[in-house]
This record gives sequence, structure tokens and C-alpha cells, in this order.
Amino acid sequence: MTNFLECVYKTVWGMPMLLLFVFTALRFTFKSRFFQIRGIKTILKKTAGTLFKRKKNGGISQFSAFCSVLGACIGTGNIVGVATAVYSGGAGTFFWMWISAFFSLMTAYAENYLGATTVAYSRKRHLLQGAYAYIKKATDSEFITSVYAFLSFMSALGMGNLTQSNSLSAALNSSFGISQHIIGFCTAILCIIVISGGIRRIARIQVFLVPAMTVLYLLLSATVLIKFKENILPCTGLIFKEAFSIRALNGYGMFNAARYGISRGVFSNEAGLGSSTLLHSQTNSDDGESQGMWAILEVFTDTIFMCTLTALVILVSTQYPQNALFGAELSSAAYATIGNIGKDGIGIITVLFAFTSLSSCSFYGEKSFQHLFGKSKTKHYRFFYAILVYLGCTTSPKTIWTLADICNGLMALPNLFALNSLGKEVVYP
Repeated sequence: MTNFLECVYKTVWGMPMLLLFVFTALRFTFKSRFFQIRGIKTILKKTAGTLFKRKKNGGISQFSAFCSVLGACIGTGNIVGVATAVYSGGAGTFFWMWISAFFSLMTAYAENYLGATTVAYSRKRHLLQGAYAYIKKATDSEFITSVYAFLSFMSALGMGNLTQSNSLSAALNSSFGISQHIIGFCTAILCIIVISGGIRRIARIQVFLVPAMTVLYLLLSATVLIKFKENILPCTGLIFKEAFSIRALNGYGMFNAARYGISRGVFSNEAGLGSSTLLHSQTNSDDGESQGMWAILEVFTDTIFMCTLTALVILVSTQYPQNALFGAELSSAAYATIGNIGKDGIGIITVLFAFTSLSSCSFYGEKSFQHLFGKSKTKHYRFFYAILVYLGCTTSPKTIWTLADICNGLMALPNLFALNSLGKEVVYP
């Protein structure tokens, strides 16, 4: 099964998929005249300058949406996902992750701009929101919109549920020796309590957890980097060396590094998948430029800043690839170099990151489920989601991560097609 999924992964994330992501990101970057650079002042003014404003029509605040999206993407992709990238693609993976994220800032802008400004209806005259709206407009096809909903649903279960719950379980088991079955049962119960309150309860929890866990993560990472500060420059050089090598240590090479760099970058920040548009649409704001700039800030914070910290921590403090550690075990080993406070601390932070992703991604899956089956069966979805949380806590991690990457790649196809079809409608400040 694992070998089969690996073959499917290599097919989905082959050269055509990489080129499609790169083409889309470059197109919107050049069309915007590198707005992610020239518009830094405007981006900060429209985002940080309006953090706590609430719309009078009852929508959640932009800060709540910001925390909810970050809660979904600043998950285990920033800790465990980075570690799996090291294992699978070598140090050079991070160079391609940076490149992908830099240009994907404008992909995220474009999809959220279109998600906020596009008006479309289903066959039953239901108002469509976010990615569903612009995919319906671009394709004029109820079938393709439903295919996207199905793939989004599967991605939420794979990327948002199984990988997060598995990493949460592995972190608690590694740090504190708790049975994975006990972890799975308790996490499933806690998850159903949170998601049963809908987006408002999820957003309230994210507004509290996301800033707190981010500060703890920065402090812990800074401690490791300070201890191994003499290794920072050599490891940075190693990233660039392996990024362009034809064949390096353990067979890591340029194409392998690019493949895992882009796919893990997409896993981390979700740019190109359209999922963040579903949360931003809950603010009830039709200001496309504002929504797009929030998306830029989210991708920058998540991948360019947070993932870089984790990458450097792992590279400066561990003897990869000799230790042959994978995922949560590699991250745990890196932070354990500063003692039990690092080992236990990263375990707790991984748990928090994973749980916030579980909560936010459940909403992505819920909106997809409702699009496919209607709102009347939402309770069935939430119960099923909680069952998968338990299963994710007790399943092989390598199989889960491969399956999540496959779902992401398939989900991206209709979204990227729609973005390129409607690209001329995107306006930049």
C-alpha cells in the first residue's frame, strides 16, 4: 500500500504539477509588478492596522479569520512537515520551499481576491462562497465545482485531520509516553466539542491559541539557534548546495528537493488550494484587495518565517540524514538538544499546532461536505471527523503524509485552472 501511494504521489507531483504551480505564481507576481515587495507598506497598513475591526453585519473579525487560517496552516506542517521534507528531499528542499512561498504570495492574493469579489450560484440557487464561486464562474460547470468540493473534503480529512492527529499523537507519545489509543480517544472528544460550535467557536479558540503558541515556538526555536549559532552559516550554505546538486547525500538532488519543497510548501501554506478563501468568506467582506493582503501575510508568516526557523533548528542541531529519523521524531530530537525543556516543549507546541489545524481544517471539510450533501447532515460529518481523529492517532505516519500530498495535488488542479481562467479580473493596489 505504501509503495502504491508513493508511486501515485510521484505521478501527481511530477513535473507538470510543479510547472503549473510555478507558472501560476509567476504569472500573478509579474502581473502585480512584484506587489509582495513594492506593496509591503500597504499590506501592513491594510492588515496589522485593522486587526480588531469587526463587521457590523455579524461576520467574524479579520483578526479571527487571520488566526483561523494560520491555525489551519501553522500546524504540524511547520514542525513535522518540515522534518519530513528533510527526510525525503534533503536540506535543499528548503530553498525551493522559500522560492515557492515567495511567488505563491501572489497566488494566495489572487485566489482570495476572487473569492471575495466573485458572485455565483449553484443549480439550486444557493449562493456560493470563496473558491466554489470562482470555480463555478470559470468553468460554468456544477460537476467540476462538485469535484473540487470532493477533493477539498478529502484534503481536509487527509491534510487537516489524519496528518495533524497523527503528529499530535506521536508528539505526546514520544515526549510523555502516553498510549496512542488514549490520546486518540481524548483528542476526538475534545475536537467534537470545539467543532460542534461552528466557525464562531473555532475562531474564538484560535484567537487565543495561535498568538500564544506562536510566541512559545519562537522562544524555543531561538534557544536552540543560539546554542548552535556557529552552525547556522554552514547549514545555510548546505541548503543552497543541495538545492542545485544533481545528486547529493543519500540520493538527494535538485528535482527531488524541488518536488518536496513545493509540495510541502503547499501543505504548509495552502496557497493554490483555495481553502483559505472558505474562512475569509466568513468575514462577509467583499473587499478583494484587503482579503488578498491578509492572505499574503498568512503565507509569509507561515512558510517564509516559521518554516525557516524549524528548518534551521533541525539542520544546526541534528546529524541528518545519518540518524534516519522521520517526522515528529526528528523534530523532537532537534529540540531535545537543549534538554527536557526542549523535548517536552516541542511536544506540547506540536500538540497545540496540530489541534488548531484539526479545528480549522474541520471547517474546510464541513463547507465541502455541505456543498455535496447539504447542511442537514452536518452533524454526521462532525461525528465522522472525530472518528478519523482517533484513527489518525494510531496509523502509520509515512502513509498518511503521502496520502495528504496526493489529495492536495488533486485539489489544486481545478483551483489553479480557475485562477488562470479569471486572472484578468484580479486587481492590485
